[in-house]
Amino acid sequence: MTLPKVLSPEDLAPILHKTVETIKVDVRRRPESLPPRIKIPGSGKMLWLEDDVIAWLKNCRVKKDN
Repeated sequence: MTLPKVLSPEDLAPILHKTVETIKVDVRRRPESLPPRIKIPGSGKMLWLEDDVIAWLKNCRVKKDN
């Protein structure tokens, strides 16, 4: 079984071209501007699944108007 890759804010920042601090602020103030997070019970860590991030980015594509 292959485990999914879990990303921290430090991992996510370069993918989204944002700073780690911006990601931490966005989690609290603008969560809709980020991929969906995972929440592990009993942990306050900010985490994302790599597959969710990739799917979210694909959904952010701007489609050509024809």
